[in-house]
Amino acid sequence: MGVDVERVRPRLRGDVYVMRVPEGAYIRSNLGGSILKGASTYEFIQRIAPMLDGNRTLGELCAAVPESSRTAVAKLILLLLGKGYVKNVLDDRPHSLSVELATAYAANIAFVEYFTDSPELRFETYRNSSVVLAGSGPLLQALTNSQLRAGVRTVSLAPFAESPFDRDRVAEHLAASRAQDPEQQVGYLDADTERLDLVTADAAMVLHVADRPMIERARLLPAAATAAGAAFAQAVVTGDEAWIGPVIGKTDDPTAWDSAWRRLCALTSDLVGADLRDHPEAAPSEFLRGPTVALVANQLCFAAFRHLTGIDEGTGPDHLVRFDLETLETAKHAFLPHPLALPAVPDDPARLAALAAAAPVDDDELARRAVDFVDPRTGVFAEVSERDYEQLPLFVSEVVVSDPVGLAGGPFPVHGCGETVVESRQRAVRHALERYAAVMVDFRKGDRLHGLDVLTGEPVAVEAAAVFPARTAASGTDWSDTVRAAVVAAAHDNLAAALSSATEPLPGLDLDGAELTERATRYRKLLEIVDQSFVVHDLSELLGLPTFAFTTPTGTVAYASDLEVAVALEQGLERTLLAYQARATEQPGYAPAIVPELPMHLRGTAGARPRSVTLADVVARLTQEGGRVVAVPLDHDASLARLSPFVARAVVVHG
Repeated sequence: MGVDVERVRPRLRGDVYVMRVPEGAYIRSNLGGSILKGASTYEFIQRIAPMLDGNRTLGELCAAVPESSRTAVAKLILLLLGKGYVKNVLDDRPHSLSVELATAYAANIAFVEYFTDSPELRFETYRNSSVVLAGSGPLLQALTNSQLRAGVRTVSLAPFAESPFDRDRVAEHLAASRAQDPEQQVGYLDADTERLDLVTADAAMVLHVADRPMIERARLLPAAATAAGAAFAQAVVTGDEAWIGPVIGKTDDPTAWDSAWRRLCALTSDLVGADLRDHPEAAPSEFLRGPTVALVANQLCFAAFRHLTGIDEGTGPDHLVRFDLETLETAKHAFLPHPLALPAVPDDPARLAALAAAAPVDDDELARRAVDFVDPRTGVFAEVSERDYEQLPLFVSEVVVSDPVGLAGGPFPVHGCGETVVESRQRAVRHALERYAAVMVDFRKGDRLHGLDVLTGEPVAVEAAAVFPARTAASGTDWSDTVRAAVVAAAHDNLAAALSSATEPLPGLDLDGAELTERATRYRKLLEIVDQSFVVHDLSELLGLPTFAFTTPTGTVAYASDLEVAVALEQGLERTLLAYQARATEQPGYAPAIVPELPMHLRGTAGARPRSVTLADVVARLTQEGGRVVAVPLDHDASLARLSPFVARAVVVHG
């Protein structure tokens, strides 16, 4: 047989159903269904099923049937074991549940068995856990009923005052539940917001419900629970949505809910409770009544059941469940730690040493990593899409970026364009990375930040006010590319001031004699095809690096700068083409940012001969009045390093 029959103690799963079919027997469970062929298979299964209770080994089962049937019995049981309809419970740990309780909660035990071992013991652990239910109103009443029906022996209630709480209704729930489980009981605790430690003391798990945004309490309770050695989960209603979870284990980070809430508010800035305060004055949703109340409570109870029975062992507090009170739809939303929910971390110059040696993150890898940062409600980015944008002649993608600390006035879109949808998405993600880093500042880091001298690599302290709020941010595939892009952006920031002080006409540029990349040549041809006329003027002398203005009959549409002439021209031609596309399709949302008009008196005639420059040339121009150029990593969100550590702003530092 090849199997040690004394090492197999088979038990038929509680969710197994067997039906006679012409071929033999159809057997089904939550794992799926199978047809077992044979004229007598159905009867055979029906005869042995009562024996598959986990109390005997396969050897003992075979010894209990006639010798002529032993091989067939063993073969069938091993087949059922292999398909998952039978479990080997030899190593299940002992329990002390009575037969009556095991029968009364058979469905709950069967659910545990579907995921893990020792289901009776795990259910018994859940039953004997000290669970505290905190909150108010009908939600707390329904949660009490859910916990009793799930099998907890003792429930402790801590009712807060913002919503009426009906103790008589809870007594009715208890009486109904004790009809099958006389050992169950309910007790009461004093609910004092100033002494949450008294609510969480001696608990194995604390569950909190709020029918309105009691956000300060929701932020404080997880820490009180974990300090008492208890797990924690909650359901908080705001507007017409209930947010359930995350389940925070007793050794998990108690700031997880705070992170989740801040991420949610970063994409829904007008949410009641975005100010992180309690709002007892807020009216509960009109949809939070009747069965909806029970459904929210059941969701939270189910999460607690999975945690305390060990079904979810090894999973961290990384997602919320959104329950739409009007439609009853549910959705799972992942989130990342929010910097302001975590303890403050001083700006550490030691981290700078690793930047130069860090592994590159190209556009493909950046887009792949960004998947973990996208969620429509709780993500760093809400979505990456093409919406209904015209995709000709350029592909256009959009990323909605969250406003993590309220500096941007709410979530905002950024765009990327390219010659393929893959490229437009990759560029949109990179721009989103830069814009998010520019508005993600943790002022707790202090008045001084640290960066690297772009020429020497020496660590330099910089006034935080010179870095944030960041007007520009740059990124690259590695630190060298990032420094290059940041210095170019810093030089380009001086364009408006340079134009305002310019007096001499700026030479025009004849593209026929200019160095163009293959892509730039294609862009120029496309502009000819769509009959978009334009003129290029050379502003390089104003900034000390190749800089060009692109004007059309409707006005100036772009300024582009780079160390290399060909790259700057490519960027300008692309923006000119994109500006045409946005105007022609009446889709201004993705048009290049509005730029200052190039004054007519500065528009000279052709004759420019621009040349490429080095990074040192641009630094020398930026520091012609003294100082040094320092690249400061914009890394105040530690999660950002998982996406890419290569985002920076270059500033000129004096002294």
